[in-house]
Amino acid sequence: MSVMRELATMGYWAPTGFNLNLALISLLLAFVLSQVSAWVYVYTHQGLSFSRAFVQSIVLLTIVVTLAMMVIGSNIVIAFGLIGALSVIRFRNILKDTRDTAFLFFSLIVGMACGTRVFHVAILGTAVFNFLLLYLHWTSFGGRRTSDGFLRFNIQAGRTQLREVQELLHTYCRSTSLISQRFQESGAGQIGYRIIMRDPTRGDDLVRDLQQLAGISNLTFVLHEEQTEV
Repeated sequence: MSVMRELATMGYWAPTGFNLNLALISLLLAFVLSQVSAWVYVYTHQGLSFSRAFVQSIVLLTIVVTLAMMVIGSNIVIAFGLIGALSVIRFRNILKDTRDTAFLFFSLIVGMACGTRVFHVAILGTAVFNFLLLYLHWTSFGGRRTSDGFLRFNIQAGRTQLREVQELLHTYCRSTSLISQRFQESGAGQIGYRIIMRDPTRGDDLVRDLQQLAGISNLTFVLHEEQTEV
């Protein structure tokens, strides 16, 4: 508790001198916190724009900003000089995922907090930021799900068979929508459903049970993933 209390009080004054122990603590904390965010980024990333270089840049950028804040301290002249030096650098890499921008800004803020020794803000911010990321990932927040699959099959004459099919679909599907049906004079026909599975992993069970029904043939089942951005 005494260590945490000491770390909490460090953030209320601007560093004016160099302290090797505090500098090492700042860099070590920046490295640990950036590692946490980098691993959460890897775990929650979706899509085709994954880059190992970007993951490493989350860690390195946090360390760089921490060092920059140590150099600046409370010296305004050094701050403007550092801004001028950094303005020479041109970043050509275009972020393909707007979510990546949040990680870059977070790395900047954590680096600034560690460099100015506001350790309690850095630790609390990292905990809240990564908890929210995991929450958004686990709940699939913002995702869209239209339908899990498409089902089409030929059926022979008889409403009894169609009733058995509907009962079976009710068992496996959360909802069904009849999208096509075509019957011949003999009574045989072809029926198509758009379905939302209760459990998408049980698609094979649905197909197997439908094939066991008398009069069902030429069954086609296509399972879709939820809509994702590319």
